[in-house]
Parts: sequence; structure tokens; C-alpha cells
Amino acid sequence: MSFGWCILLFLYGSGSVSSFPAYDIVGERNTKSHSSITLEAIYKATATFLERAQLINDTELSLSLKISKFFGSDGDSLNTFIKTIREISNYMGNFKRDNENSSRNNVNGEQILMAHRVINILRYEVRELSSNLTIVRNNITLIREKIAHILYIVQEFYSNTNWIELHGSTIYEDFGQEGRLKEEMATSRENTCTNCGYVNGVEQCKNNTLGTKLTSGYKSGQDVSKPFKRGTDGKCSHGTPDDASRNIAATGGIYKGRSIQNEAPHSYLHQAAVEAAVKATEYYIIDQDRGLQQMMGSEVFRDVFSIRTRENIFKTSLTYVIDVTGSMGDDIEKVKTATAKIVKEAKDSEFVPNNYILVTFSDPANLTTGKSTSDPFTMLEWLKYIFVGGGGDCPEYAMTGLLKGIEMSNNNSNIYLLTDADAKDEHLKNQVLNGLMEKHLTPIFILTGQCSRRKREISRQYYISSLRSSGEQARYIREKRSSTSVFESIARETGGTVYEINVSEVEDIVEKEIKETFPSSNVYVTWIEIPSGFVNITNVSIPVDGYIETLKLTVNPVTSKSEVDLYYPNGTVVSFISKYEESELSGIVLALSIRNPEAGQWGLQKKGRVSWLVNVTAQSAVDFSIDVLEADVGGNSHQLTGNPIKGNRYIVVVDIQNFNANSSCTGVVLLDVSGNDVTEITVTRIPNIGIARYMGDFVPFNKSSFVEIRGTDDQGNVFKRTRSLPIMPVSVQLNIIPILGDLRLYETSNISFSLTNTGDSSVEFNIAISDGHVDISVQTGSLDSGEIYNGVVMVTPTSLQTQLLNFFVKLENYTGTIQSEKRRYSVSDTRTADCTIIEYPARCPQESLNTENCSVYNWTSSAEVSSSKIQESEIKVSSDEVILDYMNLTDANFSVGILISGHCCIQSVVLSITDKNGYFDQCDFVLSNQPLTVVVYPTKEIPTTVKEATTVTTTDEQVSSNYPTTDILLSETSTTDIFTTVTTKTDKQNQEDDSAAIGTALGFSFLGLILVLFMIILFCKIKGSSNYNLPVVLSKYRNLKEDGTNVLEVDVKLPKCQKPYSTDLGDEIDSSNTQGSELEKKMSEDKSIPTNSVNPDTSDIIPAANQNAAYCPENDEKNKNDVDQNSSTVSFNLDNIQQIDTKSAEEIGLEGIRHVDNNQVDGTVPAQQDN
Repeated sequence: MSFGWCILLFLYGSGSVSSFPAYDIVGERNTKSHSSITLEAIYKATATFLERAQLINDTELSLSLKISKFFGSDGDSLNTFIKTIREISNYMGNFKRDNENSSRNNVNGEQILMAHRVINILRYEVRELSSNLTIVRNNITLIREKIAHILYIVQEFYSNTNWIELHGSTIYEDFGQEGRLKEEMATSRENTCTNCGYVNGVEQCKNNTLGTKLTSGYKSGQDVSKPFKRGTDGKCSHGTPDDASRNIAATGGIYKGRSIQNEAPHSYLHQAAVEAAVKATEYYIIDQDRGLQQMMGSEVFRDVFSIRTRENIFKTSLTYVIDVTGSMGDDIEKVKTATAKIVKEAKDSEFVPNNYILVTFSDPANLTTGKSTSDPFTMLEWLKYIFVGGGGDCPEYAMTGLLKGIEMSNNNSNIYLLTDADAKDEHLKNQVLNGLMEKHLTPIFILTGQCSRRKREISRQYYISSLRSSGEQARYIREKRSSTSVFESIARETGGTVYEINVSEVEDIVEKEIKETFPSSNVYVTWIEIPSGFVNITNVSIPVDGYIETLKLTVNPVTSKSEVDLYYPNGTVVSFISKYEESELSGIVLALSIRNPEAGQWGLQKKGRVSWLVNVTAQSAVDFSIDVLEADVGGNSHQLTGNPIKGNRYIVVVDIQNFNANSSCTGVVLLDVSGNDVTEITVTRIPNIGIARYMGDFVPFNKSSFVEIRGTDDQGNVFKRTRSLPIMPVSVQLNIIPILGDLRLYETSNISFSLTNTGDSSVEFNIAISDGHVDISVQTGSLDSGEIYNGVVMVTPTSLQTQLLNFFVKLENYTGTIQSEKRRYSVSDTRTADCTIIEYPARCPQESLNTENCSVYNWTSSAEVSSSKIQESEIKVSSDEVILDYMNLTDANFSVGILISGHCCIQSVVLSITDKNGYFDQCDFVLSNQPLTVVVYPTKEIPTTVKEATTVTTTDEQVSSNYPTTDILLSETSTTDIFTTVTTKTDKQNQEDDSAAIGTALGFSFLGLILVLFMIILFCKIKGSSNYNLPVVLSKYRNLKEDGTNVLEVDVKLPKCQKPYSTDLGDEIDSSNTQGSELEKKMSEDKSIPTNSVNPDTSDIIPAANQNAAYCPENDEKNKNDVDQNSSTVSFNLDNIQQIDTKSAEEIGLEGIRHVDNNQVDGTVPAQQDN
């Protein structure tokens, strides 16, 4: 017989995927991600919608072909549709990144009901934002973001609960919908899992769930900690490798978000969980009675998910309203250039406007003119010969010109107004608004000046005030000025856009905006730079793949067409006499166009000595889009929003539309501005519905400007497509700390962020934080190599509109912004449910963080909850081992103070208040950010039989094994039940080989026996004395009482007696309303619960391990003397705690404590009932 201590310390891991992965993981072909689930579900929902709306007729087509048939030759619109799906997926990835510690948002910790309520609030917000088309245009990005949050939680339900174990791949239609959840859920005291077993040394968690009630696993590090249990049964854990709770009964877990067993205990159910998640997402989007489409209406639904083609473009107008005063000459030249470029690109497209309208205005108003044509080249001629002059007395008659444009334009058109002056006729604003709304016209205002600073004294960093909230417009910085208010007001009411820019940016803005009107399906293939000094260069190769419908080349500079020869793949020169072949020299730019070109390598011959720039574009249905993901350890990843960090690992995700299965992408290459290769990335094709997706890793070190995908089509022809993708690796990393929940109206919140210098040299930085209108904080400083700057910006919302924060980081001696981030925060009304922490609990000390004595260390805290309907609100706490004490809610007015107490086996607690309308708020209490150390020691010798090989029998299979087996035994001790773990590994051959050593070992046995007996006596002495150790109180009990104004105050210290909240408190706290009122009845039915564990005053069950959680003052001296006599160690701990107890919360540093306000909005949500 032998004795000894064994301490198993399980540390928190970091970075393991704890949900469905946000994006596909290269190398895990069978693991499906949120991104792939969402893509498949939206494709299916879209196909269903198209059939219902009779937008496609052939119901026999496959899913992908239905989508392709709808978009037809409008490749631009198909690309927009795919980008919208990826935008939603990116928002899901960001939500996952910012909510890793939230049990409710990941449907962990048995927070299923709270997750259901979160979705209900988000659903209500989406409904309000979708109430009309103008609101949708103003908030379409926000709507997509909230839908992404909904879909994330819906999908996590099937990854993290036991629904799949109970019901297979069917879906829970009620989850996230209005109304109560009918499925019965496990109570806080019911065991839901049993310990997982081992086969061949590998943990096997099949059939480890108990009962038929709905539950979800607990995960360490999240805001709801797993209840500590002894024995083999307990609450389920999540079970990922970084989940320390998986080592406490019940061991293992039920997570099934990945297909690899050592990453997900229920990986064998991953495919069923994916199928259910896809079906549930599709149901939530498109169900005829409860789906988002039914809630939003068909037109809004099409806008939000970009289910639009340009099929009606031929009914619209392209309208320019231009200020022709003398200072507008430069602006008009830029408009000519941009318009000419787009018109030429789109001339072969079937999607062109019905007519082109040019309105000019000046001073006086009667100089306003307007004309219309159906020929785009006539429009170009008009622009070419615009005469500018006059206009010395700024402002000008912009509203008069706009009214003329409204009059001449077809319905559902865009109107582009360009001016460098204020509006002289602002009194016509309402007339303009009525005209725009009546004809459903969208204004785009391009402003290059104002009367107070006439002509272009605007900051070089220009601003776009986008009232349509386009996701691509974050790069613009606004300089607010009151003189543009009439344009902004009109745009806000109609879903338009206001650009305040420098004149040099006019061409880019006009080109960008008109390109959205002209779906030319023009793709950029590649470009070639030919140096000067060479004549008769004939080996310039032009790749043409089978997807190209029209090949377009521009050669610059060229003075004569004879300087250039173009060759077919067979080597024959192109004569340009066919109607399908065009050659046009405009200035020094030669444009060549070949319709229906033969696939293969075309050739270009240069006959002059000057350098050439050759741009190769094409009309093609095949194009691509790309995202760069920031890769975390363990498979996590999220969208990169700023510049990448030198030396860090990143992932490219390339989606290629209309790319058939026999075509292939062999690589992704980052190029510099001259077209030279900077980084070549090997990519892998990821199976997905509807698109060809490729992913690959890379580590950036050098600057690049473009990305090119290379491969072959289904006939083996070279395939290339190129896009702009500026990548500037830097050594300064910006990190914005997420907050859980909403900002509160008129309440100040702190947004924390950090800046890290990852480089080798020191830097001086400037961080500007803007709310989209003005800078609200500017912080400066310097950082040495490896240093971190921690900053805070205070935000006080004054309206219920979403609060936007833009972070911009600049460095001294560096041009431009080196890092930027954008965060959007919802704002909730303070009249809804609110929870505020009044007194933070002290952190559990290191000596309490083990399963041997965590229950004897107690903590206390206090909070205040409020609601306009506090009497009809519900208060809950995440653990039944936490005691709440508060007055009867029926006697409350607006707010109620709550006393909270627990022990250190509970490491995190969430207190929730939910009002009658389903709004809720939560307070988070974190007692420790370290896991409990599991203390294990054997109590008896376990006999072991040596065998050649043993067969371990499991529930499903038999596996021959001679690996270690582990027995979990429950032993009786004087204070508590301890897990005993005995591991045996014996080999017969080893016995024979070791027999010669037995004699030698016997010589030491007697000495060892004496030493063991001495240790037993010492061990028993220590254990005997520890039976009488008193619990350690970590914080003073405080009583919150109400005065006449219902303001809570901290009052006298409560008596530390066996009954924590005795009737001595009088009417200040009505203990009849404390939690656990039904538990006394349950206790009488459950004979395993000691009768002395019930508090007669509160009807609360005090855990048996914590029956000595408080002591009477009159016994203080006697108890302390007893402790001192029996254990100097415990006396030392008491001294330490008493020192902590006298310090303020600020002095002891309560990092990690969070006050959470959760997704709430103004208005009324239909009342939610729950079980």
C-alpha cells in the first residue's frame, strides 16, 4: 500500500475553435464553417424565393443553375450577390471574435433561453430598420450585420447544444422566433452528462449525455462557469482542447463544430449538425410564415441580399445636373473622362440606360437648360462642348437645376449633381424632396467646394458622407460643414449620397458611381509594361481563356495604328475588317476590341521605340472577389480590416463565379505596381455550393498593390484575372477591446483599445477616433519595440441611432494612415431592463483555486437592477450555488438592490434582468480567470492483473488495446469526496525482463516502508486538523437599503451568521422573494440533500460543501483561536484575506470584471414567454 498527492493542473488553452469555424479550415475537408453553411443556406433560400416570385421558370434546374439563370449575362450583379453573402459571413466572423467569452451568444452554459431572447431583440431591430425602402438604403449595412448576428447564434445552437443528440438533423423551428420555447430544458440541478471513457488512450464521448431535456455545454473562460460536481455525472462541458471545464465531472464534452475527434468530442455528429444548421438558416430566412423575407417584404429582402439584376436598367435614365459657372472647368473635364470610359466599356452590354440627360445650371436661374438623347456618344459630345462662365456671386441655383433633372428623368433613376458652390435656392428643398420621392429617384451629390472657401481648399483627405452606408466607403474622412446641410438633408431623406472631395477625385467617384449603373461585366485580365528602345517586339503574349466573350486591349502611347499588330493564336495578323473587330485611336490611346475571340495565346507586336503600357480587359461572366483573413491559432480566423502585421500568418479567400468544375486556379499572386510578382500563394479548392472557393496561407513582408489569380480553363487554356488589392505590411497593431451588449442612452461608456509596436525600432504615433462627423479623441505618444499603449475613449450616446467609431493611426515620418478600424455599437434605452454592478467582489485568491477547498472561500457583491416595469420583470442568476437577496419586486418602484454571495468553486456568474417585453440586461462577475486545480489522491491500492493485451469494451465498438486505462473512483474522506485516479500500464515481457531487479529493490523496501508510515501519520494529522477550518470570507457583506428617492446606498456591515440574510434586516430586504423558493419541496423529495442545508428564512439551499459559509460574530474569537491552534496555514490565509478586505476595489485592481448591457433598442418587442 502506498499514499501520495497528485495535483492535476489544467491550464487554459488559447485559440481553439469553439464553434463552427468562422471560415473553412484548409486540411479539414469534412469540417464545414459558418461561411460555407451560410453560403449554402442563402443559395437555397434565394432559389426558393426566385421560384415563388416566378423570377425563374425552370424548377428542374440545379441550385447553382437557378442562380446563374436569374443573373444571366449580368456578371456584375452576380458578383454583388456573392459579395453580399461574404459580407454577411464576415460580420459573423467579427461577431464570433468579439463574443468568445459570451455564453449566451455562443449558446453555451445552458444559456439557451437567453440566446433565444437575443435573437428576438435583433429580429425586432431588423424589422424596424426594414420598415421602408428609404430606411433600408440608409441602413443596409447595419441590417446585414444584425442578420449576421442572428444567423451566427442560430447555427451555434446545433453545434453546442444536445439538440442533435436528441433529435438528429431536424431543426428546432421555434428557436429564435417570437414566442416561448416549448422544448423542456434541464434545470440547474439536473445532471446532463456522464464522464467520457477512453479507448486505446483516446477519449471517447459517444453516448455521454443523460436524459432527454435540452442542455448545452459549459466552457471555461466564458461568463458562465460550470458547476463543480463530484463523481462521474454532472453538467456537460463544451469540450474543446482549451476548455478546462472538460476535466471536471462530467468530463469530456458535447461540442460538434468540427469533424476531428481531438478537437470536438462529438465530431461524429458534425455532419448532422451542419445539415441542421443549413436547414435552420434557410428556414429563418425564407419560411413563408416566419422567415425574414415574410417579415421584410419581397422588395426589401431583394435589396438586403442583393437579389437584383439590371433587368430594368433599360427603363432608367443617366442624368447629369452640372454647375457651369466659370470655376467648374476642371470638374467637367474629369466627368467627361470618367463617363467616356464607362460608356465605352458598356457599349457591348445589353444593359444600358433608356436615355441620357444633361442639365446645366448657372446664375440666374433662367439659364438652366436640359436635353435628352438615347445615344451615349451624343451625350459624350455634349459634355465635350459644355461652355463654362459667369457665376461670380456664389452660391448658385442648384435646387433649380435639380428640379429640371427630376422633371426629365425616368422613374427609379440616379441623378448626379456636380457643383463647387452652395445652393442659393434652398427654399425649393421640399419641392425637390417631393419630386425625388414621387419618381423614386436617388441623388448623388458631388461637391468640390463651398462659398466660404470657393475652389478646392478642401482637405486632401476627402470625405464621403454616405447615407446609404455602403461597406466600401469607410476610407473617406469627413470634414463637417454647415453649408452642405441642404444636400445632406435631401440625401438622408431619399437614401442618396453626399461626396465632399477634392477636384482630383471627381473622376474616380464618377467612374465608381456610374459603374454601378452600367453592368458592363468588364473584367481586368492583366497588364503588360514594355520598356522603350526595342523595335519589332513580337513575343508579347495575351492570354485569352474560353470564358472571354469580348477581348479588349488598350495600348498607350501610340501615334499611329501601324505601330501595333495583333495576332490570332495561329499566328495570323488581325486585319480589323470584320464587324466583330474594332480598332480606334483616340489621342495617344489605341483601343482594340475582338468579339467572340478564339481561346489561346494571342500575340502583340510593337514597332515603335517608346515604352508601352498594355491593359488587357474583357467582357466575361467569370470574375473573382477576394478577402484577406487574419489567422489565429487553432483554426480561428476573421476578416482583416487594417494593414497586416509583418511576419504574421494570413489567409486569402478567393471566390470565382461561373467557374466550372473542370477549370482550376493554380495560384494567387500578389503584384507590385509594375506587375512584378511579390508573393505567390499556393491555394486549395474548398468544396462549396454555387462558387469555386480557393484558400491559402501567406506571410506578408513586402508591399504589394494588385492580386492576380492564375490557372487554366476546362480546355487547358491559360486563365488570368487581376484586381486591385493594396497590402502594406506594418509593425504597429491596433486592437479594439470588444464590449458585450449595447451602449446606454445618455450614459458614458469606456471603449478600450491598445496599440502594439511589433517592430524593432521606436515609433511616435497619433490615434484619432472619430464618430463619423468630428474627432472625439486624439491621443499621441511613443512606443519602443515591443511596447503596448493602452487607451480609452469615452462615448456618451445622445440618440438611439447606431454609434459609429472610426480609429485612425498615423506615425511620424509616415505618409497616410498606417492602421484603421471601424466599430459600430447599438444604443439601448435606459428605460428598458438595466443591470449595474454597485460593489465588485474581490478576486478569489490563488490558494482557493483548487477543488479541495474552493468551497470554503466565500465572496459577496451587490448590484442594482431597474426597469420601467420592474414589478413584471424577472431576475435570474446563472448558478444555483449563488445566493441572491432582494426585496419583493411587487413592492419595488423602478430599481432594486441585490446582495449576491457565493464561493470560489463558482468562478464567473451572470445576473440577468428581463422586462415584460423581452428586453434584458446582464451583470458579469468574474472571480478568477484561472481554472480550478483538480486535486487527486489515492485512498486504496487498486489490484492490477497483467495481461498480454486487453480488450476494452465501449458502447459502440471493441478495440484491442494495451494502452493505459483510467478508473475514476469515489473515496470517502473526513471533509469531502475526492476523485481518485489510478492509471495502470503493465507489460508481461517487461515483468520477465525486470525480475532480476526485484532482489535489489527488496533491499530498499524496509527503508521505504518506514518513510511511508511516517508520511501517513503526518498526512492524517494535517487532514484531521483541516476538518475544522473555517471558511474565508472574501468581502464584507453590505446591506443596500432604499431611501425616499429610491437611490441605493451602501450601509452597515451585515452580521456574518449561519443565516446570511436573517429577519434582523427588517423590511429593508424582503427575503420571501429570494431565489430558490421551490427548492425546499425538491429537497424533501431528494433524500441525498442534507436537511440542514436549507436556509429557513430564504428557502434557499446552501450547498453542503458550504454549510459553514458564515459564522456568528460572538464566536469570532473562539473560531479564530481554534483555527490558529489547528492550522497555521489557514491562519496565514485569514490574515491575507483580512488585509484584502480592508482595501477598496480600486486598490486591489479588479481587472476582468465586466458590466454587460445587451442588445436593446427603443420601442416595444412583443412580450416573450419562456419555460
